[in-house]
Amino acid sequence: MAIAKKGLSGKLSSFLADQAWRNDSQWNGTAQIVCLRGCKINADGSLSDNGNAVKYTDHYDDVMVVFGRKPGGEQYLETFAASAKPGLAWVRHRSYAGSGRGCPTVQPGQYKYARGKHKGRSAMRQASGYPVCVIRDLDQDARLEESDLVDYPLYTGINIHAGGIGSHIGYNSSGCQIIRGGWYGRAWRTFHDLIYRVAGKQKLFHYTVADFLAFGEWHDHPEKRRGPCSVLRFGSYGGRVEQLQERLSAAGYYGHAIVDEEFGRMTDEAVRVYQRKHGLPCDGAVTQAMTERLGE
Repeated sequence: MAIAKKGLSGKLSSFLADQAWRNDSQWNGTAQIVCLRGCKINADGSLSDNGNAVKYTDHYDDVMVVFGRKPGGEQYLETFAASAKPGLAWVRHRSYAGSGRGCPTVQPGQYKYARGKHKGRSAMRQASGYPVCVIRDLDQDARLEESDLVDYPLYTGINIHAGGIGSHIGYNSSGCQIIRGGWYGRAWRTFHDLIYRVAGKQKLFHYTVADFLAFGEWHDHPEKRRGPCSVLRFGSYGGRVEQLQERLSAAGYYGHAIVDEEFGRMTDEAVRVYQRKHGLPCDGAVTQAMTERLGE
């Protein structure tokens, strides 16, 4: 399966809409950032599958896509070799051993980011006060599993910044999202220019993490886009989320949380409790079938 670069911004925009995620790319002087896990850039610029999205390989197995409109209205799209997973050196680092927290890996969802500093350099940081959903590898076995910890850090600085120039992630990421090529490489300089100049007036960026296979399934099966391929996750919003929250509340899983149409931490926790109790994959992903089941 390969998805052509031509028309990719439109396809990703439609994908975001069907997952009830926000899209910043529709206005002039904006940027929408999407990281596709388990993805590679082919010689012709197309994107294709790059293996198991949750497997730790210590390589740049993902692709960061930035698209939007320049201040004059011209559309643009750039792709970058990236990693949404930490390096094995950090996953197994002694500082995490027995700490009860483990090295974090950002999970599929949409998060709020803003321009800021990473170790003194201009990068992108978690927007203040907004959580990111991660899995912490408590046993340091470089595998994501049910026994690991689901966490929602607010201020730990799970940032977007330049990675190394080599093929291995190593110590370049302890949970951050990184772009291969170094701070002075063409890739980071291009990314930085888009965020700091082209989208210079944009204050908040909705950074989206998705598995390439999920996007590919949606892409290849138009008949399923408003059904099985339309999944609510962390960061989704709107009427479908409101319906989900109301049904979670009626079923006794939402407590006294506010029904606010925003799929945040409280909704994610409630969904995972429901999934665990009913023997479903505990991944925070809400299919149409699960929402209907909740309403029964």
